[in-house]
Amino acid sequence: MTTQPRSSYLSIFGRRLGIGPYGELLTNLTGTPKQITSKAASATITISAEGATQADQRDITITLLDGNGNALDYAEEFTIENYAASTMLDWSSGGSTGLAQGASGKLLALVAKKIFKGITTTGGVITLTYVDTGTVASYLAITLPNGVRIAGGLMTNA
Repeated sequence: MTTQPRSSYLSIFGRRLGIGPYGELLTNLTGTPKQITSKAASATITISAEGATQADQRDITITLLDGNGNALDYAEEFTIENYAASTMLDWSSGGSTGLAQGASGKLLALVAKKIFKGITTTGGVITLTYVDTGTVASYLAITLPNGVRIAGGLMTNA
């Protein structure tokens, strides 16, 4: 990772607060900067074509990025959602099997086939697999720790 600019601090209500080199909020009360908010600012989401590796399957790679556009250099937790339309207003039924954990990162289902907690590797990456033997409309989206929601795209199989 390249060297980032130094943080600058301002005293607000007696607390030293600053914006860190990745755009995150920091405090420096003890002389050692402490991160208050996550460095995750955006993400790239890649969804393969149906059947690229196996029939009725799509491979998904999510890479979380910092404010400088670089992949995170630590494991980060975020939410993965499965919607019925690109408007992200209604939940999808999630297909016949739904999302499964791939070779990188961790996946925990919070609501079966609809809402998941994902944890990236220390390189900011998680890989997933979407399996559906039917044709359920399904759109992937993620919500970063700072509340930013990012649409990933269509996962419906033919």
